[in-house]
Amino acid sequence: MNVILKVPYGSVTVSGGCPQDKAALIQTEVDDPDDQPSMVARYFYNPIGTIGTLRITLGSDEGMVQRPKELALGTWANSGFHLASAGAIETDGGTIRAQNIRENLTPAPAPVTDNNISRILLNQTIPLSIYSEFGFGESLLDMTGLSVMNANIQSSASKAHIVSRSPNPVGMESCTINAGVGECIVDGICNFNCKTFSFSGGIGYCELHFTGNLQKDLSANVEVGCGKVVMNIPPTAGRVQVFYEDNLFSSFSSQGLNKRREGYYTSAGFDQSYAPVLTLRLSSGVGKMVVNYK
Repeated sequence: MNVILKVPYGSVTVSGGCPQDKAALIQTEVDDPDDQPSMVARYFYNPIGTIGTLRITLGSDEGMVQRPKELALGTWANSGFHLASAGAIETDGGTIRAQNIRENLTPAPAPVTDNNISRILLNQTIPLSIYSEFGFGESLLDMTGLSVMNANIQSSASKAHIVSRSPNPVGMESCTINAGVGECIVDGICNFNCKTFSFSGGIGYCELHFTGNLQKDLSANVEVGCGKVVMNIPPTAGRVQVFYEDNLFSSFSSQGLNKRREGYYTSAGFDQSYAPVLTLRLSSGVGKMVVNYK
């Protein structure tokens, strides 16, 4: 299943935990159960053959199919996609309640509240390709237990946390993360079980934790503009080699690695081990990079 998620603003948590007979579950928090959330949820699920595409937008019409009434009715009836929010579905056509669907009534306008917290629970048994765009706000993407084949994560001006606390049960082809302005923390990268990992940081502070045990060689490209990226690698992850492209305005430091030549570092006993290899290729504009192998 292709999961396309767009959150222009607000706080959202994405994780596993959806019932196995559902594609996904959205939960929205409100202080008053009679209120509707300000982060209006719009969704579309389109199964074609054995591959389905699930599109979710929270808080914006951008990028969504402009057929709100038919889209909402069709999704409720056919996709197995449920929204847990006082029996109502929020679409770009307004609020649709269960009785509105049964009676085919025109949706009422959606009221606005100050609450903007949402949770998206994905099916853990379906292989997923995830594309997400996080805007202003705080976001958590917890891939623990999810079967992720590919991931492309865009974070603009936000505080983003991406984590996997256990090995990915399927092999991930690639994981790409672009962080714009703000803070970004990625934890459990070795648990992603991917062939290639790419990270690009703009302005802000970023932490990359290569926790977990490598099941195969991992090639990681990390670049930063004028921010700071700290990479923490435990010795249990595997063998490590680092290639760094230095320039006049950048800064690089490392702990626990041996400098073999200018711009090339390896972990102790690199040539004598047969463990999977983590290859880091680093480049920086006017930013700072730190690699800790300990």
